[in-house]
Amino acid sequence: MATARGGPSGRADQRATTGRIVAILAILAFVPVIQAGIELIVSPVTIPDFVDRRVGPSTTLVAMDGFALLAPLPAQPPPPGTVAAVDGAAYHWYAVRDTVADRRIAMVRSPLASETLLTRTVIARVVEDPAAVNSALRGLALHGESGPNVSAPLLDEVEEPTGDIRTIDSVAQLADAAPGDLLRIRLHFGPGVATCVATDTCVARRLADGIGSWDNLADDPETGELVVVRTSYPPSVAPFGGVGVQAANRAEVEELLASVPARGLLDWARVLRGANVEHDLNLPIDRLWLGPLVFAMFAALLYVGLRAGYPRFRPTESAARGRAIGWDRPAGELRVVASGRITPPGASPFELTEAPATLRADAATGETTLRLKVGTEWRSVVVPRSLGALGSVQLGDQVEISGSRPALRIGWFGSQVLLVFESAATRDAALGLVQAPMADSSERRST
Repeated sequence: MATARGGPSGRADQRATTGRIVAILAILAFVPVIQAGIELIVSPVTIPDFVDRRVGPSTTLVAMDGFALLAPLPAQPPPPGTVAAVDGAAYHWYAVRDTVADRRIAMVRSPLASETLLTRTVIARVVEDPAAVNSALRGLALHGESGPNVSAPLLDEVEEPTGDIRTIDSVAQLADAAPGDLLRIRLHFGPGVATCVATDTCVARRLADGIGSWDNLADDPETGELVVVRTSYPPSVAPFGGVGVQAANRAEVEELLASVPARGLLDWARVLRGANVEHDLNLPIDRLWLGPLVFAMFAALLYVGLRAGYPRFRPTESAARGRAIGWDRPAGELRVVASGRITPPGASPFELTEAPATLRADAATGETTLRLKVGTEWRSVVVPRSLGALGSVQLGDQVEISGSRPALRIGWFGSQVLLVFESAATRDAALGLVQAPMADSSERRST
């Protein structure tokens, strides 16, 4: 005899299967999470690490801070798949040094324009020194960089600030700052001059090695108001920091270093040959986590569905509603879909899941018969006449993800069956069928 599964043990099997699927999806999600985590491990490096070959190609992502020469060389876009390419951007090779006095250089291909590096946020200390400001302006004028007078105080950039830092939005707010205050402000840097120019004490070799300080004429990007900013690095470089993919494009980099512009710019420096960094503006990026997130969300949806137990029966009213409907038995068969466990008298119990069934009242005997398609055969089960006293009747709905359908749950002598109907009227008629025998018995007892 073929059986259809769908009672308590069938639902338990479904839950077990769904649980295994959730576990497999969790494992599948965990694998790309590990991979994405490895790819997102960013190794802080210094330029000497590259030049002295202390960083091998095994380091995927590197983060560096240094000083980039503001004379970038034109570059072709990076190879596909190496970085998150910026559409329409003009790429440049930047020669980046760890310190301005260090001649070791790493080549970084970046979509950043040199003009972008000139606008940056600095943390500086307010210095009330009009003589230093005027000296800087005279030095700039000697080099053909004359400009209007600057009334703002001198800002001395602090590389490792300690203490309270106040953020200001414009150069005009410097009027409210006291000498010694630490301020954070965004400025656009222009020409600069060594502070030793005014006193004629400059040593060319020391300045060439980056030893000294420089006064830079900067302006407010919003208002254009000017201020003098003193830095420890010359105006020919700008602080550069970023995360990128360490590449090993030996031929491409050596071709770059052999070019006339690169030889004129970098011949005096030590450059790591055969390796470079592909600067990626979007790292760390969310796209590496997209695959794991999809797996995790799918597993979460399955888990929620497992916990919710879809499809599930939701009781809405008591069986007493049947008395209000009346005990008129509908003629003919009522088509239903049955699930649950059936325990026929003198036979082995069986289970079924959404099996086609019919419910009808026998005109001769007055019994209500439930015919079920079990496998390829049809079986008839008599619903007890005293169902209300010996079992249970519940009106409700079968709730599914896409909606709900009217349902009736009945139980007797170890059987528990859920009947699902296409309409509420059919369900109410079925309720009259299963409870009418109880009314007939009650009437006979009363007489």
